[in-house]
Amino acid sequence: MLENIQALDTIGDAKMLNNLAATFTAIYDVKKEWQPLYYECLCYIKLSETYTNTDDRKTAIIKAETLLNNLPEENDEVQVLRALYAMNYLSIDRSLWQTYLPMMNAALKKAQGINADNPRIYYLQGILKYNMPASMGGGHEEGIKLFQQSLQKFENYKPIDNLTPNWGRKELEKFIQFLFSIKHSA
Repeated sequence: MLENIQALDTIGDAKMLNNLAATFTAIYDVKKEWQPLYYECLCYIKLSETYTNTDDRKTAIIKAETLLNNLPEENDEVQVLRALYAMNYLSIDRSLWQTYLPMMNAALKKAQGINADNPRIYYLQGILKYNMPASMGGGHEEGIKLFQQSLQKFENYKPIDNLTPNWGRKELEKFIQFLFSIKHSA
């Protein structure tokens, strides 16, 4: 399973993500633990980002939703995954913001209540705030503060075991590097 989790960080191809999702399904069929379902769901969320066709993106995100409904509610990582799902659904269909924005915020709040040290909470909050107008409580400065807070949390973050979700740091560092390059090229 560990090899498949590590592969998830490097795969960006739709066919390979589908194959990886099928692998996590097979692992779940044997193990019946939450982690394979979690990673299968993450595969479909990433798959929704990979496709350019809206119908394909929706099909992938709906598969993720089905899996999310079978994951334990009282788990900070599952709540963060729920927030990521909602964020990706919004990127597919912004007209549904009244459903998915509150879902994202509620999931992040619940995750924070379970484990306020989870760095992925602040990473996703940072993306949300960074892309939200200042008049609505967001803005670039607010987002950057949350990215910095996430980075600090990642510095102290120690996964419980090899199956514990550990994504987000590379994505956060790339985004911060991108923001830094924009700031210095202007």
